Amino acid sequence: FQSGDNDILREMKRGYTHQRYRTIIDTIRHFMPDASISGDAIVGFPGETEEQFQRTLQLVRDIGFDRVNTAAYSPRPNTPAAEWENQIADFVKNDRLNRLNAVVNEVAEERAQ
Repeated sequence: FQSGDNDILREMKRGYTHQRYRTIIDTIRHFMPDASISGDAIVGFPGETEEQFQRTLQLVRDIGFDRVNTAAYSPRPNTPAAEWENQIADFVKNDRLNRLNAVVNEVAEERAQ
């Protein structure tokens, strides 16, 4: 899912919205209520605001993931976002990553019970 915010998903050129992702998960859970759901999330993409990050946390809570692979954004050579001026400071990315991981662990523990 990468992010719970549609503007960030658009900037990442993902081609889907968080609503579309939720619909897919709802369909899976309709037919397989105990399906194990995993995903990937990136925090600190250039320009990400605290409000946009909060949408990612909410998506994790709402979906009830069993596992989420998380990472802080890091610029990659020859990618457009690496050249953007609105890079997020490392300490902000680290803080968001820690908070996301705490929510991921909390949700996974609830699902495991």
